[in-house]
Amino acid sequence: MEERPESNTELRTADVFTAVNNYFLLFFCGSCMLSSMYLQQLFLYMGHYRLGIGVSSLVAVILPVFLLLRRIGPGFARQVRLSAPRAPQVVYVLLATLATVVIVDQIYLINQQFSPVPQEYIESLKDLRPADGWNFAIIFVGLCVMVPIAEELVFRGMIQQIFSRNMGPVLGFLLTGLVFGAFHLNPHLLISISFFGIFLSFIFYATGNLAHTIISHSLFNVVALLQLTFSGAAESADLPFYLKDVRVFVVSVVLLIFFLYKLKTGGPESEPPAKDQI
Repeated sequence: MEERPESNTELRTADVFTAVNNYFLLFFCGSCMLSSMYLQQLFLYMGHYRLGIGVSSLVAVILPVFLLLRRIGPGFARQVRLSAPRAPQVVYVLLATLATVVIVDQIYLINQQFSPVPQEYIESLKDLRPADGWNFAIIFVGLCVMVPIAEELVFRGMIQQIFSRNMGPVLGFLLTGLVFGAFHLNPHLLISISFFGIFLSFIFYATGNLAHTIISHSLFNVVALLQLTFSGAAESADLPFYLKDVRVFVVSVVLLIFFLYKLKTGGPESEPPAKDQI
């Protein structure tokens, strides 16, 4: 029986990357991130910096991206390639992220020898440190939930897809990771955060599922928040235990390569919207 063209209207809808000029989409992404930064500064001036982390991510990034993709294209989740993750892949992502924490912190430690941490940055970490359980909950929601969702929607859900369509998938994820690092605007963090950005971009490239990068980004921020809350690393030279033994670093590199290989061989969990369907 001949299938009627109207039997699947979703496939006949051009996705946002085809329907909208890609330069405009990149401008839109940059505007969202800058708006989030300015909104955070506004909350800082009002004395509510912790609250501003989550609110700025929600208002300036998550909602605009959601509304744009709901209005143009075959739906929000499909266009950012967000779907329920497979359980084995989630385990690989979590373990790979923990290995990446060790590597990123080691890169950060080495980079301090060439680019010392500004005193202003240290003071900002002291201001961010939660003083009680209520403040911890506010920072947790903002830093470990809202920020990962917002940044992954922009950098992996949109920017990486734009780069990959125009430059190829490998150059796309590499360039996205570098842009991710540069956008954090901290020279002493540039190398370490760029490495983490490339790691996240590879996960998206390998799995085709934004849920995995959100999970990984969230876990990374959880570790950072726990270090900030309990270790006092912002005020002392005491190193985390995993940086005191070079064997931990070597094992982390080996495990990271292994888990990334497992993620890549597992195949993508979603397919990008067909850009030639209109």
